[in-house]
Amino acid sequence: MSEVKRVLHVITGMGSGGAEKMIMNWYRNIDKQKFQFDFLLHSDENIYKEEILSLGGRIYTMPEYPLHAVKNHKETENFFKEHANEYHAVHVHANALLYVDALKLAKKYGIKKRIMHSHNTKCEYFVYRPFHEYNKRHIKEYATDYLACSSVAGKWMFNDGFTVIYNAVDLNEFKFSEEARDRIRKEENIEGKLVIGHVGRFLKSKNHPFLFRIFKEIKKERPDSVLLLIGEGKLEKKIKKLAEKTGISDSVRFLGIKKNTNEYYSAFDVLVFPSFFEGLAVVAVESQIAGLKTFSSFAVPDEAHITDLLERISLEESPYYWAQRILKYLENPDRQVDYKEFIKRGYEIESSVKELEKNYER
Repeated sequence: MSEVKRVLHVITGMGSGGAEKMIMNWYRNIDKQKFQFDFLLHSDENIYKEEILSLGGRIYTMPEYPLHAVKNHKETENFFKEHANEYHAVHVHANALLYVDALKLAKKYGIKKRIMHSHNTKCEYFVYRPFHEYNKRHIKEYATDYLACSSVAGKWMFNDGFTVIYNAVDLNEFKFSEEARDRIRKEENIEGKLVIGHVGRFLKSKNHPFLFRIFKEIKKERPDSVLLLIGEGKLEKKIKKLAEKTGISDSVRFLGIKKNTNEYYSAFDVLVFPSFFEGLAVVAVESQIAGLKTFSSFAVPDEAHITDLLERISLEESPYYWAQRILKYLENPDRQVDYKEFIKRGYEIESSVKELEKNYER
């Protein structure tokens, strides 16, 4: 039997985002007689710690970047000096080309396969854009392979020469469940309510202010409406205050991170997703698998538009317009799904893992 190849995944933290979820989907399904994952993080955020350790992975945490950039560089260099010979590949995940130190050090200490993976289509903060543009011009000096969650994410980060590997999921995990719907609605005390859902971090890119204005319009016609928010993030306190200011706080639930998001999709009546920008929006893929009608902005790329359950609306339209489209659908909802289309498009986890294994083996 050939030796197991260890792959080092480098990412800010293992929180509730789509990239982290994708990595764990790969990890659960990859052939562990061929590949094993380790994790190099530069924050303490890690909701998957116990599962990673149970699967045989090792976790290394560096000082936070960019807050402690100098210390991070020193300790990361020490890490590669000591451990580089253990790795077949280093796989760096990024929303923008800010942190490329791991690629430079991996090259310096002899790791031959160095992957940069794009998970976004825009810099979250204007101040980081010059760094992104500089590193974009030089990325091919450090990386050997280029992956992206969508074609638009790849073009934004690399221009060309990249491979798209979609953020695939286990279809069976996300299929609609009447039992889960009834149980979650009972647990949340929302039986008989119109349930609007949103899954995403509390970041500027997710556009919560616009979401609240849409919900306020819905509530005018459907006073029985509730808005359930799954996620966490640095703007959570600010967004809670905004809910109060908008006059909807009595009907908005902040649920934090939920490991059974799949069951909440069954409990929702619609998902509303008015993001400013997205890499792929795996949430929109999962919701369609669950037969959940999803109203999104055009930030969700074409590749995530798999069924008619996803309806994209321009952010230039008013919250009232969004609300009317949502209410119109709710007059005759339909959760029927053709799963063959997901398999055909490469969103089934087995095909995604095979594509990843091919990349690691090249």
